[in-house]
Amino acid sequence: MKLKKQSTGHFNLILFFIICISILFTACGKTEAVFNEEEENKITATAGEMYKKEPEIKTAKIAVTGDIMVHSYQYEEAYDSTTGTYDFMHNFTDVQKYFEAADYAIGNFETVTAGEDVGISDYPCFNTPDSFLDSLKYSGIDFVTTANNHCMDKGTDGLLRTIEMLDQYGFDHTGTYASQEERDTVFIKDINGIKFAFLSYTYGTNGIPVKNSYNVNLMDRELIKSDIEKAKALNPDFIVVLPHMGNEYETYVRDVFVDWADYMFECGADIILASHPHVLQPMEVRELTKDDGTTRNGYIIYSLGNFISSQTTPPRNAGIIVNLDFEKVDNNPAEITRVSFIPIWTQFRNAQDVNHFMVRSVYEMITLPESERYNVVRPKDYNRLIDIHYETTGMYFDEEIPIENIQDQYVFWER
Repeated sequence: MKLKKQSTGHFNLILFFIICISILFTACGKTEAVFNEEEENKITATAGEMYKKEPEIKTAKIAVTGDIMVHSYQYEEAYDSTTGTYDFMHNFTDVQKYFEAADYAIGNFETVTAGEDVGISDYPCFNTPDSFLDSLKYSGIDFVTTANNHCMDKGTDGLLRTIEMLDQYGFDHTGTYASQEERDTVFIKDINGIKFAFLSYTYGTNGIPVKNSYNVNLMDRELIKSDIEKAKALNPDFIVVLPHMGNEYETYVRDVFVDWADYMFECGADIILASHPHVLQPMEVRELTKDDGTTRNGYIIYSLGNFISSQTTPPRNAGIIVNLDFEKVDNNPAEITRVSFIPIWTQFRNAQDVNHFMVRSVYEMITLPESERYNVVRPKDYNRLIDIHYETTGMYFDEEIPIENIQDQYVFWER
């Protein structure tokens, strides 16, 4: 990001102005004033106005998507029997541009990479090939939350190897940890001069015991409160909490999860990015009252749906990418300035009715020229895309947007 600087010409003009005034005063001696007081004040004011510093404006854009899962249909399609390797690189070629347009991209990594020696597997205990991380890195995802109900699917060893592989591939992450020290360290990310603290928790681990309490952040009120207080002490501009909570496949939010969100906001969270339902749920912008009595806008989404999975039955094959825009002017508190979203769809089979997983923009698929449409999607998938458009816009706006007014990206809220 480039910051505006006072131009050299601007400064030289002011300097010339001051020198001229000094010469005039010196030449005329102490007893004779060249300008009266009113004229001097005008000159001083003009010079001050010319030298007025432009504000320093910092901006950041974060892209957020939903659940990242790898079922057997996906890894079987990616498998090359001639080389014995898995290639997932095509999964995200269509949506890579949305993450590249952001400064930072976030997703929920709802699987483990425990190593092929323990067996690649899907539900109920996932284990994904390491090469999936190549495609995820290619997509532009920067950060993943790892505290979810599948993080212990291959036990403590699987959890630790997943952390090791995420580190090896250069992903930022939080929610599961290899040590107490790591767990007690709040993850802070400076994005273009705006600081974000990230905290992550899960409601449970599908009944699989957690060997060490520090390995997984479980949703506990005292723990959340303590962690948020610890984050506050680091003076971030925003505290982001990523809870894995909600009821699967429900498109509405139950009161118990609203209560959890209220509690997180009361403790000091500014942004809540929840996951687990695997379908879209509501989002909202709230006015929050901070510890010093000031107010600011906060944001919550209860579920972004699936980003990629083999859960291809409606409504589980729909999701969104949310863009959050932030701004900080000089030393004033940073603010959310815009919330927008991009409807997406996971394509299971291509137009030739062969398994081929790709995350697609709903807009791009619906607006394909008729001459190309059915070379890319099956007729029944095109009909599903129409339904996704109406379901998604109907959820986030007061009324459905007519298909002739479809957009690639919708503004949910703007300051």
